[in-house]
Amino acid sequence: MRVTCPCCDNEFPIEAGFIEGDGKRFAALVAELELALGRAVLSYLRLFKPAKTALRLARAARIVDDLVSLVRSGTVCKDERVGVRRPANQALWAAGIEQMLSSRDALSLPLDNHNYLRAVVFGLADKIDAKAEQARETVARSRSAVGPSPERRGESPTEAHLHWLRQLFEHGRMSDAECQKAVAEAKSKVGQDV
Repeated sequence: MRVTCPCCDNEFPIEAGFIEGDGKRFAALVAELELALGRAVLSYLRLFKPAKTALRLARAARIVDDLVSLVRSGTVCKDERVGVRRPANQALWAAGIEQMLSSRDALSLPLDNHNYLRAVVFGLADKIDAKAEQARETVARSRSAVGPSPERRGESPTEAHLHWLRQLFEHGRMSDAECQKAVAEAKSKVGQDV
């Protein structure tokens, strides 16, 4: 990738820019990121490049600094006015950048800020959060579902009812005394001794 010299406006390879202060700051910021995100960020910077000139190194450092601040928070917020946040790790940010890069033709370039990336990462995080919530609800429903179990092979209706009563007791839906009373009533209906 080539960038513009802040002194003479000539283009040069980005590696040569690590000699100056902005270059060192840029390198330190990218080095702070996980490898996958660091690579994605280098490609992401191309979305900020002005149409007729190269991206200035100072601007590249500022862009990466802003992005690192977003990533460090560990969360993503699509719109700060609403304040809804979702957990977002570095892998999620890298996935968001890759998604943006794959739909580059649909973007209005050059980008001015990270708002679109935040929206993309928020969407990914929201999907993950929704799946996790659905899994938690499924587990909660399975724990709270204490209705009569379907009859097992060879199990009489009375045995199924007794099994259901034991489940109610195990899940705290009935006290020990209530359970013993209900079991006694069920057994007395079929003529069994308790």
